[in-house]
Order: sequence, then structure tokens, then C-alpha cells
Amino acid sequence: MSRPVRPLVVFGGGALGGAVARLAAGRGVPVVVASRRMGEHPGWWRRYDVASAEPLGWMPPQPDIVVAISPAPGERPEAVWGERLSRWLDRVRGLRPASILLAGPAGSSAAATGGFEEVARHGARAGIAVLRFPALLAMEHHWAGELASALRAGRSPRVSLALPATRALAADDAARAVLASLGGEGDDTLTGPERVTPEAVVAVLTERFGVAPTPSIFGRRLPALTRARLEAQAELPDRWDAERFGPRLSLREWADRLPGPRRRRGSPSN
Repeated sequence: MSRPVRPLVVFGGGALGGAVARLAAGRGVPVVVASRRMGEHPGWWRRYDVASAEPLGWMPPQPDIVVAISPAPGERPEAVWGERLSRWLDRVRGLRPASILLAGPAGSSAAATGGFEEVARHGARAGIAVLRFPALLAMEHHWAGELASALRAGRSPRVSLALPATRALAADDAARAVLASLGGEGDDTLTGPERVTPEAVVAVLTERFGVAPTPSIFGRRLPALTRARLEAQAELPDRWDAERFGPRLSLREWADRLPGPRRRRGSPSN
């Protein structure tokens, strides 16, 4: 007789948390997504402010837990990844889940990670698995995903190309690595297969949707912390265990899989 599938609780419904929830649900895992804002997630969604004193009695018994939270625009990173989160992780450990995995940004500079480094060290000492990721490629999330969403809708937004290259990783690939790492320990950094420039992102998305954004010095600028994080990730070596996690999507493969209308072959772009 096969062992019953353990439930999965994902704290955080952003690019990574959403991808983890979708992949797990597709494998038949009962999923709960707990986050501050409702999103289009499989399974059950519960409004929850991670690191708060809100009760956790709603969690199923002995779940696998993935914590994949990040600051909202304009929110201080220390308010999300600071000592408060370390104390909350200790509280969650006291509930004796089957496993806990903490996901966050790659890099070890406090200026770039905004407090995540301290929480990661605390978690690793407590036996919590830690995975660090570079910028993720996901529709409607972050610079590339928000651009893809605008072009898919037929808009031609102004964009600034003054961004550093980084080893961006498709969110679906990151989610596969997260699920494969449940129950493990250690602190690992995973990256995408190539250094991705903003010019390359614009090129593949223009080809994918047949609409070109407008490069401009007046395009929306990145927050200082986001820029620092990307710069810290620019020189990361290629880190990926293909035997454990499978192949990764290239930037073009990620773009080709995005939902939405496709430009007819031979039709000119705007």
C-alpha cells in the first residue's frame, strides 16, 4: 500500500509560491496557500500575514511547508525578512511539520538581500532547508513578467533597459527544485542557465507577442534594493543539479510557453 500524500502549505503567493502550488496540485498533492493577498491558486487559500502572531491551528497535521515571501513594493525588507520571521519559524517548527523549506533571494550581501541572510542562517542552524534564487521569470511578476503581461494585452509600455544582466530562472523550474528539496537540509543557491540581459528579454517578448515596448530613459525605475539584488546576482556561477531537478528553460523557451495570442508567422511587429 502506498503512503498517503502529505499536504503542502505554501506561505506566500507570489511568483515562486504560486508556481510551487500549481506544480504540487498537478501532482495530486493537497495544497493550502497562505498569503496576504488572494491570487489564482489551486487548493484552499487563507489570508495570513507571515511572521505575525495570527493562529496556525488551521494547518493540516504534519504538512510539508514552503515559506516563499518577499517585500511588497515600498515595504521595508527588514519588516518581512527580519528577526520577526526567525521567531515565527521557531514557532512553526514547534508544530512539528514533516518539513520546512525557506526560499529567498540569492546573494550574501545584507545590502542586497535586505535581512534574508540572517534569517537563512538561523533557519539552516535549525535544520530548515534553504534555497536561494536569482530573479524569476513568471508572467505578471517582476520586470520581465510585468512586461510580458502588458505586451500580451497589446500595450506598448515605456521600459528602461538600464538593468544588470542576471542568471534569471523560470519560476516553474524553481518550483520543481523546491518540491524536490522538501525534507532535506542545507543552504543552496540555484540559478538559470544563462545570463539574461534586458535587451534579450525585450527581443524575445516582442517576437512572442508581436508588440514592441518603447525603450525610454523615462521608463519605470527599479527600487534601489531590487537593483542591488540583481547586481549581486550578476556574477553568480551556474548552479543547478540537472539529475535532481531536470532541465531548465532558456529565456526563449520560457517566452514561447507564455499564454496569450500568438503573432501570425510573417506578420510585422508594431
